[in-house]
Amino acid sequence: MRFPTLLAACLASAITAAPVATAFAQAGTAVPKLPEAKWKPDRPVEFVVQAAAGGGSDIFARTMAKIMTAEKIVTVPINVVNKPGGSGAVAYSYLKTKRGDPHVIATATSSYLTTPIQGHSPVSYRDFTNTAVLCVEDYVAVVRTESPFKTLKDLVEAAKKKPNGVRIGGSSVGSSDNIIENRLEKAAGIQLNYIVFQSGGEANAALLGGSVDMAGPNPSEAAQLIQAKRLRPIAMFSPQRLEKWPDVPTAREQGYDVTLEQHRGIVAAGGLTKDQELFWQNAAVKLFQSADFKKYMSDNGLRPLLKVGDESQKYIAEQEKFYAEILTELGIAKKKK
Repeated sequence: MRFPTLLAACLASAITAAPVATAFAQAGTAVPKLPEAKWKPDRPVEFVVQAAAGGGSDIFARTMAKIMTAEKIVTVPINVVNKPGGSGAVAYSYLKTKRGDPHVIATATSSYLTTPIQGHSPVSYRDFTNTAVLCVEDYVAVVRTESPFKTLKDLVEAAKKKPNGVRIGGSSVGSSDNIIENRLEKAAGIQLNYIVFQSGGEANAALLGGSVDMAGPNPSEAAQLIQAKRLRPIAMFSPQRLEKWPDVPTAREQGYDVTLEQHRGIVAAGGLTKDQELFWQNAAVKLFQSADFKKYMSDNGLRPLLKVGDESQKYIAEQEKFYAEILTELGIAKKKK
């Protein structure tokens, strides 16, 4: 899929070695001290996921719900509800209707920002309570185990021989995996065929079924399939190799300067009281500090980055600016009147 000029540039020569990234050696793990909230949920909490079951956001939400319940961070039932569609527009439009209701929270990733920037959603992050950013996640290029593509260079060479012949599965136009696909096109001078699915999980299923040749999911979306030897990673779209997969070279090492990361966090409905906001901020901090969540991040290649309350709001605003610049370069940002 081709778009107008993009800010990615080719790396002049391949980097011969890349250090391994250690998940808990990253900055951004300082834990704020917050006063305890007086308010707490008195009926079941609805945890909205903007994508279909099986994808990274779904796994993330269900993991958080399980830990918050087990650790008694939240003492009422947490019901995870998938509302896919419109690259997040369906879920966040629904969340907006819950203004003032502290019993509804949602996952937040790059689509929380990229969909409104493209003009595909009537809501924006300003409509919600940006509770916390918990971590950031890179992307990995995966192929079927039996694929003839052993490296990213193999895939690029095939695309050069047959423009639009290599099929890439992704979640939506303008999404992070679509941005990576376009950056790879520019860096390698190729044309790829980008095919949209409802989630990273569905893209992986299409890959396993042979409907696409490669996918660019988050490590958490592909980890189990890689461990089961059903998928094979051929490149990390990250500055460094992951500690989890030290033998998987980065795209940079293979000659293509393509990197991108996305945040994962929690947002709540807008219009909450300060005490209700404080409850969910505390919940996020306690979740972040739990041994099970740290293990989940480490096992799935997530890098901790804790931003709570005002710091979360500031981070999200900065990310919106970042994505607006990229999507403008892609030519798919909504033009301001």
